[in-house]
Amino acid sequence: MKTLGLASFALILLVGLHAQAGDDAQKKEKAALQGVWKIVKFETPKGQDDNIVNATLEFDKDGKNIIFTRENESKKGTFKINPAGKPKEIDISPSDENKTFEGIYEIKGKTLKICLCPDGNDRRPTEFAIKDGKKYVLMTLEKTK
Repeated sequence: MKTLGLASFALILLVGLHAQAGDDAQKKEKAALQGVWKIVKFETPKGQDDNIVNATLEFDKDGKNIIFTRENESKKGTFKINPAGKPKEIDISPSDENKTFEGIYEIKGKTLKICLCPDGNDRRPTEFAIKDGKKYVLMTLEKTK
């Protein structure tokens, strides 16, 4: 009976530590995303879209809200990340639309890559590439603030 109690305690402790490590990873990734990112490259299945280049994405300090700005027009939304995903996952939900864009992301220094699936019929991307038959978009961004 004593052994079962110690084993249960150890299991609870391990689960708690694992959850805390996940929270720490979330905080670290959200802190890395925080700020304003300028889109320097925007690719679609039809090729490069220069109309989106120079637009910005701003991730707030609370790690929940995102603002897309292009030519003095802004669109708000929310985002969620899963830094434990392989590759890391991001979901963006525009406030004025009833949909969620599933994607992946990668931060390397002051460069952020996001590959999103804006079409609910396709699944989350698994690599940073535009695939035949998929309606993915691939963004490369540089941190400005």
